Amino acid sequence: MTYSMEEAERFAAEFLRRSTANWDNEVALFDEDELKAQKGEFFYFAFQGVKYLATRDDKYRLYGPTYISVHRVTGECRFLSIQECLSVDPFSGR
Repeated sequence: MTYSMEEAERFAAEFLRRSTANWDNEVALFDEDELKAQKGEFFYFAFQGVKYLATRDDKYRLYGPTYISVHRVTGECRFLSIQECLSVDPFSGR
């Protein structure tokens, strides 16, 4: 069985919620479809600070790797390193 984009997005949102519970900044997945992708065995989702998502003001922007991958068969979620973000470039060519 493989997961759908919608199921993977729910997994990513829950993973993000659990993983960032102790962070100073509240974060959430982007709603925009262009920041959701499937490449090979993985779905990819971008996330950002809630204040940035609400205002798009760069003073609230989180820097560094802000991508989550979700395996399309196992549903396993993890944050991508900066090297993986640059290598995979999940949102290019859209």
